[in-house]
Amino acid sequence: MEFVLAFAAFLAVAVLSIDGADIVTPLRIGAWNVQHFGKVKMSKPEVVSIMVQVLRRYDVVAVLEVQDVTERTPKLLLSALNEGLTDTYNLSLSERVGRKRYKEQYAIYYKPSRATLVSAHQYSDPVDAFEYDPYVAVFEDSNQLRFGTVSIHTRPDVIIMGDFNAGCDYVTSSEWANVRLRQDPRFNWLISDHVDTTVKGTSCPYDRIVVSGSNLTSVVYSGSAKAYYFEEELGLKDQELIEDVSDHYPVEVRLRGAVSREVLAKVTANIAFDVSFEATQEALANIMDYRSGEICIDTPDYVLRRWRVQNISDAKDSVTVFAFNNRLLVPSEALSVLFYKLEEGALTDTTLYGADPTRSMYTISLSCIQASCSLSVTAPTL
Repeated sequence: MEFVLAFAAFLAVAVLSIDGADIVTPLRIGAWNVQHFGKVKMSKPEVVSIMVQVLRRYDVVAVLEVQDVTERTPKLLLSALNEGLTDTYNLSLSERVGRKRYKEQYAIYYKPSRATLVSAHQYSDPVDAFEYDPYVAVFEDSNQLRFGTVSIHTRPDVIIMGDFNAGCDYVTSSEWANVRLRQDPRFNWLISDHVDTTVKGTSCPYDRIVVSGSNLTSVVYSGSAKAYYFEEELGLKDQELIEDVSDHYPVEVRLRGAVSREVLAKVTANIAFDVSFEATQEALANIMDYRSGEICIDTPDYVLRRWRVQNISDAKDSVTVFAFNNRLLVPSEALSVLFYKLEEGALTDTTLYGADPTRSMYTISLSCIQASCSLSVTAPTL
């Protein structure tokens, strides 16, 4: 299934670009992937009637998947759209784009009374980063609010990142409810409202990273999206020099890479969380095992207990039972810290353990070298 990323997202760009403008009636901006929109669909009056009703909701709207080599279809729709109207629409039509024989166009219909088309151009994509080259149009409304729209027909997974002006005076807390990119559950905002991305004295989260699509979202490392405070990392002290570099900090995110199936078939990568504590000789000499079948090693200088369970719930239960049976060995503080981390998802991050971490095999270990002990819970990673 292909996905339209366009004006629903770039409505946010229009809102976020406001600099003191007083918009009495907000622009309604939309995008519509009218599947295989060509001569056949345009020849059906009932279909065209519905399309006209929908499109007339908008001041600016992009129609995608326009497929007519003669380019007559989008112009016929313009005529149908304007029939009986005094406040009519204009049309901005992209080139026919597409990597292969299959070509499409973007048709942007807009009301000149509400938004003036300042410029429009086809995005140059020499490396074929897009399935269909985006179409960029810049508009200006009656309050001289200038905003860019990018029409794009692409795969479901996408990252949108850059300077959104998404905070402080540009977007107040009461205005976020009107920003559709923020309210649409398909888009995940990775940089929070509390992150400062500005170099100067202000503390504003202008720069953001937004991701969409389950495939992409699943490979974003949890907590890795952040502003990169370069002056701290590079040890810069000259504020004038720092501001000469930029008045914004970079924002970044990490994506999980891939390991070949051949390698995965031969090795298993694990990650563990453990707590350390000191034990008495009496406690070490009287360890009560969790259950039969576990690995048990007892020497004068080394003690090991290890067993496996099927899921995180069983891991918590087994650690609880083991700690209760060995109250002299496992301090309550160590158990509390271990449980806190498990409850907070230390071993259930889907970017490390997959979409269903409950199916992982968990290993519980008690390891003591002389009096220094650690209790750990281990899970295999992807």
